[in-house]
Amino acid sequence: MCIRDRIPFIHPIVFPIAISPSTRDLYEGIKEMVEPGDVVVMNIAFGVDAWPECMPAFCACTKLLIREGAKIIFWGAYYDVDMTYQEVLRRCEDYFKNLKYGEDYVYLGYYPNQEAAVAQLAASIRSIFKTDNYGTPLDEIPMMKNVDKATDIKLVLSGDTGDVCDYYIRQWRIPYGTPVAEIGIAMLGSSYMPFYKSGVLFGMSVGVRGGAELEKLVGEPAEATIRMGAINISHILVVIAVILANIGYFASRRK
Repeated sequence: MCIRDRIPFIHPIVFPIAISPSTRDLYEGIKEMVEPGDVVVMNIAFGVDAWPECMPAFCACTKLLIREGAKIIFWGAYYDVDMTYQEVLRRCEDYFKNLKYGEDYVYLGYYPNQEAAVAQLAASIRSIFKTDNYGTPLDEIPMMKNVDKATDIKLVLSGDTGDVCDYYIRQWRIPYGTPVAEIGIAMLGSSYMPFYKSGVLFGMSVGVRGGAELEKLVGEPAEATIRMGAINISHILVVIAVILANIGYFASRRK
């Protein structure tokens, strides 16, 4: 990375960000549906390599859910889910410091077997997780005492680099009616747009751009906003390079 590419990170350059309908619906859907005390699931289906694209939006939604008074279950389908969960706690530290583990949020950890496990979680969370990630039985965790199936969950937000959100659509949204939204990498935008357009997903965040939009909506510009500045600058440089190349080409033709 040359010095001109580092400038937007050293000295952030913030460009105006228009909010896409899918991001706004994600934000407004959370605010409209979640009441204090509702239990929601934050599904971590992205690894460390996708933090730049998924983490900003995932954290912005976490902050919004905490503001709305939701109780959050964190679990994940990726083997490095522990690292991602700890990073969420770090980035949202100011929000979690006023919460109590086991009463306001809980971390159940990694689940294997992909869609089969997601289907089983919908029928009974305890069929997959007997305890939380630290060995405490779910019945001894206050916020989990009356929570065991999809109908006990207000909504699911799935952060993805693959097709795990499909599992929640098929196993939670369609049979149980649990609202589902997608927080995905940019290349998943076109894949999940039909689900959003048809109302199967109540909202969707797409890549770094979606993260920057959510940061704007929650009023806390952070990493994605800085990254969008860098992306915009790089695009401007490409346009300038194309213009200069064309000027040079036509100048050479005259000679």
